Amino acid sequence: MTYVSPKTGKQYILLTAGGARQSPDRGDYVIAYALPK
Repeated sequence: MTYVSPKTGKQYILLTAGGARQSPDRGDYVIAYALPK
């Protein structure tokens, strides 16, 4: 998903990642990166 801030015009990319069902270390993550102008 991408997002552009209406205030600053800065663009962000958001990634989501989920854990495997068989793994005992389950976890869900949301990672955001700010793109350079």
